[in-house]
Amino acid sequence: MDRTKRTENTFFRKTRKNAIVKQVREQYIRSDIPCLSESCQHTPPCHKKLVTDSSLLSAEATHYLVPDVSVASRYLEILEQDELSNLIIAQTVMVSLEQHDRLRTYRRLRQVIGDPRRRSVFFYNEIFSETHVARLPGEGPKHRDWRALCRMAEWYWNHLNGSIKIIVLSEQFTQSDLLTEPTDNVLVCSVKQYLDQFWPGHTVLHDLMASLEDAVMEEDLERIRVIGKIGELARKNGTAELGYKEYSTIDELKAGVKSQTYFQGVLRVSPTNRDQAYISGDNKMRDILISGNQHRNRAVHGDIVVVELLAKNSWIAPATSISYDVDMAKADEELDQQLARQSSGVRPTGRVVGVITRNWRSYVATVQEDAVEQGGSVHLVIPLDPVIPKIRIRHGDVRHILGQRIVVRIDSWPVSSQYPNGHYVRSLGPIHQLDTEISAILVEHEISVSQATQGFSEASLREMPVNTKENPWKPDSAEISRRRDLRAALTFSIDPPNCQDIDDAMSIRDLSDGTIELGVHIADVGYFVKENSQTDLEARASLLAYYSVHHQRGTTVYLADRRFDMLPTVLSERVCSLRGNVDRFAVSVIWTLDQSCNILSTWFGRTVIRSACEMEYEQAQQLLDCAKSVEGLDQKLAEELRRPIVRLAEVLRVFKKRRFAKGALELESSEVKFRFNEGQGIKDINILF
Repeated sequence: MDRTKRTENTFFRKTRKNAIVKQVREQYIRSDIPCLSESCQHTPPCHKKLVTDSSLLSAEATHYLVPDVSVASRYLEILEQDELSNLIIAQTVMVSLEQHDRLRTYRRLRQVIGDPRRRSVFFYNEIFSETHVARLPGEGPKHRDWRALCRMAEWYWNHLNGSIKIIVLSEQFTQSDLLTEPTDNVLVCSVKQYLDQFWPGHTVLHDLMASLEDAVMEEDLERIRVIGKIGELARKNGTAELGYKEYSTIDELKAGVKSQTYFQGVLRVSPTNRDQAYISGDNKMRDILISGNQHRNRAVHGDIVVVELLAKNSWIAPATSISYDVDMAKADEELDQQLARQSSGVRPTGRVVGVITRNWRSYVATVQEDAVEQGGSVHLVIPLDPVIPKIRIRHGDVRHILGQRIVVRIDSWPVSSQYPNGHYVRSLGPIHQLDTEISAILVEHEISVSQATQGFSEASLREMPVNTKENPWKPDSAEISRRRDLRAALTFSIDPPNCQDIDDAMSIRDLSDGTIELGVHIADVGYFVKENSQTDLEARASLLAYYSVHHQRGTTVYLADRRFDMLPTVLSERVCSLRGNVDRFAVSVIWTLDQSCNILSTWFGRTVIRSACEMEYEQAQQLLDCAKSVEGLDQKLAEELRRPIVRLAEVLRVFKKRRFAKGALELESSEVKFRFNEGQGIKDINILF
């Protein structure tokens, strides 16, 4: 790095109290920032000159997208769609988001960059000598940032010798605002223009765009209403008091928490009484009660909030009644609080004075039944989760989503608004239908955006090994030679009835020297899922999700009548599954124990095994109970397995006793099993303990 090329970036920030703060950042301009594109025309490509773990822009892309800060702020959900790939996120945009306290947007853009399937990159244009732009005298930050973005886009076009079209997305500038004469080299367009030209038939993208446009319009109208109301109140009273209270500044909140004037915690709304919420107090104080919407002050369940205690004569006791009707709860609020103050169980009571981190996510909701009668394009939706307030959305034709489970997101909650503003994302289907309600469960628990997204991509399925009746999969002989061969050892698995994805097996035997050999064998998925393969990238993308998880592949998801596999079926149920009487690759741990079950030695490594039996729980229990015959097991095989099962139980009892002696807990749980008939009706319900 050439430290002689030093600059200072000076900018001004407006705090929440409307104070103007000057900030200066020192920058060192570099000349070795890589383009991070597979289409790089240099030899060697510039991205190979530096060590980087970033994804690379694809050489097969028809164009690269460069969103400006107006697009990142207003239409982030469009950028988050998997269809849009090869994004170049400029340092200029990320810095602007930081300066304007758009940290949620900043983090979500980082997730897009971090998803290797999206082939998107973060480009340090502010510290690169070829793209650095100094601010001109009298120039505003918006126009300077635009010049910086245009300079970067034109540099990419020239650097790649025009092999890839560069498209700049902006809601504030047009093609005529480019630094140079307008050409076809770099295209400037709005998000709507881009979708119309490049994704004309993609209904989901266009519906989402329309919803986001409505949300932006609602924000603008709300801003106009607030300004008008402030002016009206100021003329009448000399002050501008609105419905809720403005939040304190971040500095004030931090100082208050440090001095213990304020208390910070996660807001938890009571599921049985939405009028009451809590945050956990410190060691000297019990949970702090927050009663009523005014005291909750626009905070939503899960937000990290800062709370100020009320005067002790305003402390109340928690209500014991159950309330789901918001309007009724509001009407009875004063009476409830009067009665609560007379109660002996008063609790520390406070009000929210600031929100540190929002916990807004995707919510499943339904439109109010009277939406059509009320008319207009602005409607209230009722979230499925009872702790979430009603959300105001704008929709052109509410009849299309009436009686549907829909997904909405909160965009803002103005200080003058009773309800938060949000936007419609998509419909999950008619309410009370099985598939719709299952999709709702997945969305509410942040497992997936719907059942459809739980499927595997075609690229992932093409990577799978072939395993058919005509051409069954067989272990590679060269790979077997590199592994420890345990096929001669008596190995078995114990799983629920009809289990197909057998991911573990066991073995145990007494050795001639009086020791015990205990083995645990786990299906070797890593052999089939190679690093940076499409299957690997899909799984890794699920771990990057911070806000609105879209692709959870960390584990198989089990529901009452179906499951969503972590791996494609050919792996989870066939090639990787440790089925009986077939050779399978495994990762094994083998312990050598003495007669007191103390560990003498441990071996860990890759193996090839051949399970002798796929046992069910009931069969294993019958072997333990010394049953003469076991249903479903050959008599000879049952006799071979009886001694290992009994020995395994003896060893496990010793380990379990030691665990409890060290303070371990045993948690009881129950599992509800539903049996469905062909008409999707419930045939039988079993509760397993």
